[in-house]
Amino acid sequence: MAPFVTDRTHDNAPADAGRERLRLWAAQRLFAAAWAAAAIGTAWLAVRLGGGAIGAAAVVAAGLVPLALGAPVAARLAARVNRRTLLWGSQAAAAAALVACDLAAPAAGLAAPVACAALIGTARAVFDAATTDVLQHLTAPQRRRDACRDLTARFGAGHAAGVAGALVVGLAAGPRGALLLAALVALAGAAVAGRHHPDLDLRVPDAPPPHRAFVAALRYLAADRLLRRTLSAGAWAAAIGAAQGCVLLAWLSGDVGLRGALVPALLVGFVAVRLGRPLVVRAASARRTWSALSAALAVQAAASLAAYSADGSVGAAAAYGLGLAAAAALGIVVTRALQVAAPPELAPAVGQAAGAAWALAACVGAGLAAGLALGVGLAETHLVLAALALAGATALTGRAAARSRLGERRPAA
Repeated sequence: MAPFVTDRTHDNAPADAGRERLRLWAAQRLFAAAWAAAAIGTAWLAVRLGGGAIGAAAVVAAGLVPLALGAPVAARLAARVNRRTLLWGSQAAAAAALVACDLAAPAAGLAAPVACAALIGTARAVFDAATTDVLQHLTAPQRRRDACRDLTARFGAGHAAGVAGALVVGLAAGPRGALLLAALVALAGAAVAGRHHPDLDLRVPDAPPPHRAFVAALRYLAADRLLRRTLSAGAWAAAIGAAQGCVLLAWLSGDVGLRGALVPALLVGFVAVRLGRPLVVRAASARRTWSALSAALAVQAAASLAAYSADGSVGAAAAYGLGLAAAAALGIVVTRALQVAAPPELAPAVGQAAGAAWALAACVGAGLAAGLALGVGLAETHLVLAALALAGATALTGRAAARSRLGERRPAA
């Protein structure tokens, strides 16, 4: 793990640094779990309340708009407010929004999960900005890449735990159970973050403020051709993945008719992907960037086709599992590209800027899902999404082949 800079803290800094690092990782893992459980619970509740795929798309978009458009504002807030307050306060606010959603849903209807998703998205934007500021100020520049990698790993582990928890609790208590589980986990994260040492609020004079680091990261991403193209391909896949997520619950529970068998089928798909994750990691890491992105899009196409042809639990599990596998491979490939290409001094801000770009793409995907559901119906939506994924995979395969031919023609030094 990348340690905090110890010469900028007080006398017992080495011990404090270790504790603060563990608390930051724990808070990240807990908030990621709460975020994942809340995403499932709010979308599921929207479908249960009669919103269908359009209601789920509204929830997804509401949760992602703050991440896509609010990152600069959140970064400015992180520059002016104590980081500890932001880290625990954002999670406490998310917990309050989840409890309020559970209480208000019977009377407010679809407005409750949509508003809840927007509040949780805002809370996560603030949490991410504060975390980025911590890494930007309290880790040495040469160690920031390692710190970002560690933090991303904790987020991935927490997200997987949140999905599993929401599905397991959902077996007995439905979407309300997932929401309350998310609230409890967010409260636990707030309790952990509240125990941070006052040194977490240190400001280092030679480090850029978080909002300026964010702008510098956006400029770097726009100027670097390889990163720009990698993020564009990832954004294409993120939009398709978001659209798939918006229609899947409504399709499987309504058109396919998996009512009581829906959650067990999703659990089977989730467990299958977790068991096969080492293979996904190995396959994504062994391929070059364009080939790996092309493979992830091909798996997305297979997920849409599996959903289209599903007529029972096996098809539902396959569709969900393939979608999760594609998302995992996509995250591995793009995170690897960012870690290799991003300058160490801007690594945390580059990760935040890339996350904002992907959130914006996912918002577009949610809008696409709603438009297709209204225009052509859910069944045809799966076919359109499969075609879009295959088109992206084909384009990336051509780019990978062109780069391979260029490498073969290049004379040896």
